[in-house]
Amino acid sequence: MKGYLRIIILVISITVLFSGCRQAREVFSYQGIIFEGFDPAKHQPSDEFHLYIRPEKVVLSAQDIKSLRRCVDLMKQKNLMHLLKYPNRFVIANSSYSFADKPQMVIYLDKEKINLDFTISDDWKNKLLNSNLSLMEKSNRFAFRGTPELPNLLRIMLHEIGHLVEYEQLKFNWKGKFYENELNKDFVTISWNRSDNWKDREGFRGKVQGIHSVEGLVTFFQWFKQDSSFLSLSSSMGMNEDFAEAFAYYYLIRYYNYKNSFLLDGTVLIDNLQASNPLRDQKLAFIAGVMGE
Repeated sequence: MKGYLRIIILVISITVLFSGCRQAREVFSYQGIIFEGFDPAKHQPSDEFHLYIRPEKVVLSAQDIKSLRRCVDLMKQKNLMHLLKYPNRFVIANSSYSFADKPQMVIYLDKEKINLDFTISDDWKNKLLNSNLSLMEKSNRFAFRGTPELPNLLRIMLHEIGHLVEYEQLKFNWKGKFYENELNKDFVTISWNRSDNWKDREGFRGKVQGIHSVEGLVTFFQWFKQDSSFLSLSSSMGMNEDFAEAFAYYYLIRYYNYKNSFLLDGTVLIDNLQASNPLRDQKLAFIAGVMGE
């Protein structure tokens, strides 16, 4: 009898093991969109990016596949599948960050970001603390809350698609020096000062790094909501990041009715940080025009 039970347990274990192996894949297609695990023999990122990818093969777990499919479903629900046609494929890699390899029209996603639990509002707090480490000791007092709460992976995918739109339709040049042209100047001049070496008009980074108290943080986000031309904390990193973030929030706001609020001591203190203002409206109208909407 004991021998019979051991055989049953062994059969069940092998079945579960092989079932798990079948769920893990190197490549899969979902709704016509191709997702691949990075393979050094197959994928050769452009020179400006290859140093940021560990040259090791990546296999997509069942959880990775579930997360990616969920984000595709979220876009399909809003009739945004046409956006997923911009990249030739999505490649999941062990990388320092996610990026759009524009010359190849391929989006590389950092494998650590392939999950549904880390939300857009989580990303806001993470980026704020990375930008100003002095806020770390006060971090238990403030938070962000998205309505609805959406996975940051969805924002990343929209953001990187925005880079491909920027490259394909606006012809931005980021090789050492920025050159404006008739396609992009109406966007970049909203926030970037041509007469001052294309620095941002708001001194955004200095404002973030100059926050030294919770009161200062509240003042900053009150200003951000009312007067800033940017739609996120990372928008000020450069003109291309500004466009990609504005692109992402255009779709998050218009199609998902997304709002991000600032909480202090568990209470919403400033709601809808991406609220409409004249400069943001110019950016979103520009993107609507580019996308024919």
